[in-house]
Amino acid sequence: MAEQRIIDVSEHQGKIDWKRVKDYVDGAILRTCYGDDLPQQDDRYFKYNVEQCEKYGIPYGTYLYSYAGNLNQIKSEIKHEKRMTEGYHPVSHWLDLEEWNLRYLSKQAATAWIKEFGDNSGVYAGQAYWRNSLKDFKCRRWIPAYGTNSGKQEKKYEPPFDKDGWQFTSRAHIPGIAGNVDESVWYVPFSEQKKEESKKGTNEKQRKVYHVYKKEVAMLIMRHLCTHKEHGYTQDMDKRWGTGLETIDIYGKKYTIKSGDRDCSSAVISAFEAAGISCGGATYTGNMRKCMTGTGNFKWHPMSFIAQAGDVYLNEACHTAMCLSAEPDVLMQFSINEKGTATGGKQGDQKQVGDYDEKYGRGESHLRMYYSYPWNGILECVNKEIAFDIEYEIDSSGNKKIVTEEKITNEQSSQSKKIIVSTDTKEVTPEVVYQVYQGKYGKGTTDGSERFIKLTKAGYDAVKVQAKVNWVYEIAKGLLYNQTSVVSQYGSGKNRREKLGKWYDVVQKEINVLAGIDKW
Repeated sequence: MAEQRIIDVSEHQGKIDWKRVKDYVDGAILRTCYGDDLPQQDDRYFKYNVEQCEKYGIPYGTYLYSYAGNLNQIKSEIKHEKRMTEGYHPVSHWLDLEEWNLRYLSKQAATAWIKEFGDNSGVYAGQAYWRNSLKDFKCRRWIPAYGTNSGKQEKKYEPPFDKDGWQFTSRAHIPGIAGNVDESVWYVPFSEQKKEESKKGTNEKQRKVYHVYKKEVAMLIMRHLCTHKEHGYTQDMDKRWGTGLETIDIYGKKYTIKSGDRDCSSAVISAFEAAGISCGGATYTGNMRKCMTGTGNFKWHPMSFIAQAGDVYLNEACHTAMCLSAEPDVLMQFSINEKGTATGGKQGDQKQVGDYDEKYGRGESHLRMYYSYPWNGILECVNKEIAFDIEYEIDSSGNKKIVTEEKITNEQSSQSKKIIVSTDTKEVTPEVVYQVYQGKYGKGTTDGSERFIKLTKAGYDAVKVQAKVNWVYEIAKGLLYNQTSVVSQYGSGKNRREKLGKWYDVVQKEINVLAGIDKW
């Protein structure tokens, strides 16, 4: 049979657009939980992921990350898996064994797991396990081996064992998933469900269509406003909606917006309006909730809701911002002018110079990590209208072959700027973040800055890289100073390593730097 493309996901991938994902994979393995049968150790996105897979007919298995250190914990983990999967129909149950210091129990844990879940189960473990503690153990095997972790299969690193699947990278990119995801090649039928067509086993390129939604356009317009020094902050009534015109080319589609300055609410509102999403005549924070929900394009939520890209944080008395991404949690906002006041400043962003500033972000308008503010709630943009479609080619490995440009022409200026907004940019990895901290890419991330230019030339989206750099700093600082919200999310010891995953080492490095016991 043709090899199958399988991904595995957890809460670390955030909210996945499974409707898009289904066209690119043959199945998925979903994390249910980790460790003992405790509610706080349930994967918070499992219910969403499993229900979406069933909705769109995606075959799925499940896995539990094991921390079992004794026989009682082995029983507790089995109970945990059974509780999480009750009422659902996974095609397989996988026991994830990665804690090397607990390898003395791996055969007992695997035996109990297979006995409970039968032929419909298997063990995920590295090659060292199969050569040592699990040597000669008979079961279905799912084995990771990344090689250079290039995002593609590197056959010389394929594990020399009989196996169901080979997890060959943690850096795959799948439309519908923000950031990297683990990908495996599957050699046996993943399930009895048949796909309408196979996307593996051919070298022919396929034509695909990418739907660009109006919500995504609004987010990209807001990102433009917050990352270009032509746009500063003002509450001057004759200037807060911008002056003059400029045209933004997004994926080949032209959008005309006002150039010049904004305040927090006029920026958010004008971004949506320019994208074709009505805000119902909203003019300031005090009437945004009523006007915007009245259109049916927005839904009001308490702060327990997890904002996604294009949703809006709102304090109805004085401030608003738009979410750029949920993981890492980055927002976009217009803050204050160069004088530290709301009116009377020069046009344009006078503060967009130098490195990220913790207080002001990168300027009068900027991107920054989510911060504690007396938000009243979140306006979720529920508009599902498609703005336009993009055609692109995808090869047998699922790699997209398109590069688009965003060209900004300011009618108030003779200058013209061009920024690469490529859907084919490199993924943001711990390695590149580490290099940024070491100074490899220079200083500043504003348009035209040394770091922005070098990152762009190297094939990265500079805004996303800086957002992750900021995220590492915020998490490290929170863990170092025991901020309750951060510690409760990322924990300590083994639990912290599991939750931070591949980001553990760079976060720990920054903790040591902040503590004065190490340096970049």
